[in-house]
Amino acid sequence: MEYTKDFLVKIHDDLLTTRMLEQKLVEIYAEGKVPGHIHSGAGQEASYVGVLATRKPGDYFKIGHRVIAATCVLGNPLDTFFGEILAKKTGNAGGRGGVNHTGRLCDGILGMSGTLGCDAGIPVGAAMTIEAEGRDNVAFFFVGDGAANRGPVYEAMTLAADWKLPVVFVCINNGFAISTPTTYSSPVPNVLADKAAGFNMPSLVVDGTDVLATYEAAKKMVDYTRSGNGPSVLECKCYRWRGHFEGDQCAYRDGAVTEQQIEEKDCLKLFEQKLVEQGVLTEEQIAKQKADFDQEMNESIARSEAAPEMTPDEIYDYLYV
Repeated sequence: MEYTKDFLVKIHDDLLTTRMLEQKLVEIYAEGKVPGHIHSGAGQEASYVGVLATRKPGDYFKIGHRVIAATCVLGNPLDTFFGEILAKKTGNAGGRGGVNHTGRLCDGILGMSGTLGCDAGIPVGAAMTIEAEGRDNVAFFFVGDGAANRGPVYEAMTLAADWKLPVVFVCINNGFAISTPTTYSSPVPNVLADKAAGFNMPSLVVDGTDVLATYEAAKKMVDYTRSGNGPSVLECKCYRWRGHFEGDQCAYRDGAVTEQQIEEKDCLKLFEQKLVEQGVLTEEQIAKQKADFDQEMNESIARSEAAPEMTPDEIYDYLYV
């Protein structure tokens, strides 16, 4: 597939932004600034960025608990992003939800449940809205390999298939559900894609560390679904660099394998090498972009730290409607 320079630069912008935000979350957590968990998505960014490059205005997105920085690619402002993570009133939910509950409906971000997989019906409902309004949009449901084994996911797939709803089910298969490897938890190597035929859905499996390959595979599935053919499945194979959460010692996996993955399958490093070789960007341009965005993040964090927190009598605001 041929790409314009502008497209490649935009993909790089999104990939770099997502990586640096994921790294910054680990950094501020280590500094004791985050009143909650961080589930780092470092190493998995291309699986999100490649898929989201197929989006158009009016689409809906059911994001997972990992690679939460992808919400900023979709439009979530940095001050709102960090405000929620630092439990400030400037956050998406006024600091009530934290890192795992970032929603922003004006950008199509549907939020999420802390009970993974149990919110699979939400994008199906969004797809019903799309169909009722006669739009050619889709609802993206991102789910990990662990949560993909849960019953609510298959209930959602059944309903989407029965009613031919425009849902793209995206499994981010990083090899582990907390500490359980997919080789133990799944009877098939491709946790969701190998089961798609049972729902009469087409599926593709792609190397989720190759951002352009991910985009091309996603485009095939998204185009199919946008055209009114019903739901589809994409499975992105990648690797979780860090633990399930910050503080996880990862005693359940081989550290040498992790080091090899970081060295050989770094989606950002590999893409930047390709862009420099093709003359799309220079190393100096990339270095400046990283320095500029690091400053932008630090300034946003400083503003978020200075923002007000909820008072005790505000904690239950918006809990009931």
